[in-house]
Amino acid sequence: MPPVGGFQSDTVDQIRRFFEEEARNPPIPRHYGDIPVSYDVITRDWLTATLARDCENTVVKSFTLGAEDNGSANRRRIAIEWEGADANKLPTSVFCKAAHSLENRIILSVGGTYSETCFYNEIRPKMDIEAPWAYYAGYNPGSWAAIIMLRDMSASTTFCNHKSLLSKEQFAEQVQMLAKVHGTFYRSKEPFFERLLAYRQRFQNLINVGIEGACRNGFRAAKGVIPARLFEREDEIWPATLKSVERNYSLPPTVVHGDVHLGNWYITPEGHMGLTDWQAMARGHWSRDLAYVMGTAVPAESRRLWEQGIVELYVAELEKAGGPKTSVEEAWLELRRQSLGALAYWTLTLTPSEAMPDMQTEAASLDFIGRICALMDDHDVLDAFDF
Repeated sequence: MPPVGGFQSDTVDQIRRFFEEEARNPPIPRHYGDIPVSYDVITRDWLTATLARDCENTVVKSFTLGAEDNGSANRRRIAIEWEGADANKLPTSVFCKAAHSLENRIILSVGGTYSETCFYNEIRPKMDIEAPWAYYAGYNPGSWAAIIMLRDMSASTTFCNHKSLLSKEQFAEQVQMLAKVHGTFYRSKEPFFERLLAYRQRFQNLINVGIEGACRNGFRAAKGVIPARLFEREDEIWPATLKSVERNYSLPPTVVHGDVHLGNWYITPEGHMGLTDWQAMARGHWSRDLAYVMGTAVPAESRRLWEQGIVELYVAELEKAGGPKTSVEEAWLELRRQSLGALAYWTLTLTPSEAMPDMQTEAASLDFIGRICALMDDHDVLDAFDF
């Protein structure tokens, strides 16, 4: 079957039609598999059917919607009171990510909705990794309304940002987790795999909304954090980025997270690393994630001290998980090439085009650009494209 996603004008028109009809006649969710078109239409019957499928004589007595948090998804917590024999076995709070607004449905239909629901339905149940668990993840392929109901994390879970300082052991846990995912789904025959967008298609979707100008502007705007030697070769950056994307597409694919910057990681109360926000998941070569995490996880000074051992650990873990036997030299060559794609995600974030929302703070963008460019300069990335 063809991949799910990619910008399609007929899909946008379809979403608009559904959205307008829902405004006139909002469908009321009552059964498992129904997709709420807003938080306001959620019912006790639907929550019971969705969260208590395996319980007898237990129903939602009442529920309360938490504060709205609208960004790239429509987020809210739901506090739930149960009654019945199995009430003590069921969650009293769930964290929800939804595509309810027209804008989010359109943006996430390009690939994010399918990728994230696919992760929670097809990948997370099979993997012994630190990542959120979903009680339910689904979407309506007509309206592209979607909802993911996640197990609430401990209050002592720490969500990372660009200021978070990781230990060497935590840096190692990041690449171990990625290697496990990459190895498990290397050249996968799973039915969902071919339905994931290729990383190249995801990048093309961004080109279609004008990221070349945003990336060029962002690179210039970040001059103060970019090594002078690299900045002097500014004209080579975008052409090399396109070569990097094509190179990725030419290599054997696996499941890649696609956006493994530090802000998408969390630290458990026990100090272990977890990875969230899987909506950029794609089919691609593993070097995409490896380059991205190498370039953003820790400050350049720490990365320089630890990088060789980290890459050695990654290639060993990749093979152990079912991936290819790869030399450390090959891993370095490919991650050098893929660092351009990681840089593009942050230069466009620093100076987004008019068609893009502001996604991160200027401080975070400059910090990650500086780290990635330090990696690129340290390893002569622009000289890695003699093919």
